[in-house]
Amino acid sequence: MSIPVTRNAVSPDAEAEIRARVRAVQGMDRGDGRSRIVTPDDANALFEFFAHPEVSGPIYTIEKPVTQESVARHIARKSEAQQRGEGLLTAVFDQHGQIISYMDHQVWPHWSACEFGGAMLPTRQSRGEGRTGIFTSIDWVYDTLGVDLLCFTAAKDNIRSIKLIDAMGLRRMGETVSTSPDGQTRQSLVWEMTRAEWQSAKQAMTS
Repeated sequence: MSIPVTRNAVSPDAEAEIRARVRAVQGMDRGDGRSRIVTPDDANALFEFFAHPEVSGPIYTIEKPVTQESVARHIARKSEAQQRGEGLLTAVFDQHGQIISYMDHQVWPHWSACEFGGAMLPTRQSRGEGRTGIFTSIDWVYDTLGVDLLCFTAAKDNIRSIKLIDAMGLRRMGETVSTSPDGQTRQSLVWEMTRAEWQSAKQAMTS
């Protein structure tokens, strides 16, 4: 099985609209304006962020071991993906230029689908920011990128992520083998959720 599991082709016009929206992103909407696209100039900051094993360990979309060269390649891949309208790499920076958190989006415009993952510094965890952040991120994907389907994957031993995703009412779709850019693989659980399902789930959780 590969993701997305659900593959509903959209019209050429709808696909073109999603690609245009992805290309236009400059950052994720935040009141402080500190989220923006990661550029080659941010390679050192992203390397320092990924140098935390607690951050990079569960992430399969980056090369291991993490080096400055591998981080530079990752930034280049995501920049090329955004130019095609198929991906994004954003980060939230503090006042000193340090990365607090990052988000990595993969988009399938022809299926109106997106997967995203993210991480934050260990010092920022366990403050209740994870749940709030993922709610905001999901809304942002549907509203800004215009896709209809969201996918999530998590390693089978990533209990923290599994509990969070299950709590939001996403549908488990089975398992897949996730492959990193350097060829390493892991067995992952898969979830999906449509825009309409998210609106219903969000209403139930907040009522």
